[in-house]
Amino acid sequence: MTWQLSTFTLLALVLGLGFAWYERTHPSSKVLAMVATLAALAALGRVAFAPIPNVKPTTDIVFLTGYVLGGAPGFAVGALAALSSNLIFGQGPWTPWQMAAWGIVGVIGAGWAVLTRRHLHRIPTAALLVGCAFFYGALTNLSTLTVAGGTPTWGQIVALESTGLPFDIAHAVGNVAFFLAFGPALVRVLLRYRARLEVRWTTAPPAPAPAPEPTSS
Repeated sequence: MTWQLSTFTLLALVLGLGFAWYERTHPSSKVLAMVATLAALAALGRVAFAPIPNVKPTTDIVFLTGYVLGGAPGFAVGALAALSSNLIFGQGPWTPWQMAAWGIVGVIGAGWAVLTRRHLHRIPTAALLVGCAFFYGALTNLSTLTVAGGTPTWGQIVALESTGLPFDIAHAVGNVAFFLAFGPALVRVLLRYRARLEVRWTTAPPAPAPAPEPTSS
């Protein structure tokens, strides 16, 4: 019971801090619309590829959102994508874990942008997306252990992770395939949109009045 309470407290803290961080950025209406659109796209990608277990473009979309727009929007897109797509797949105790996992993936994308100075190297980024797949799988597996009750043993953790390994591998392969297929193109689109968000229109100062023409004497 103590372990369950601790994990739920940590989970609530992660989600609360993530959304508070996003709110404190005071996103404009354009940013709100962009976050909602990307969250819907990520959720739709999960639904569209549902027939192929764990192969989905959601992780790539969330990661690249954080990469271009920053950690707070990336977190929001990841968390909202999990919440909204589970309206189709079913809500349950696993939903907050998926929200936190994909939200953190968005933050990882933002950190990768800082680390690489926004140079999108394909091979290292693809490798990081493989790591994101295994991170997502490991974190969401905690929801199963939490529901089971009691404090899990290392044997139970290893057994659960081993059982989920084929799904994590499929997730990782899908991440790499989707990134190589549309990742750089999506980044270019998001960068153009971000540039438009940073444009500030100002009122030009009034033109000076023309000098009076000299009069002849």
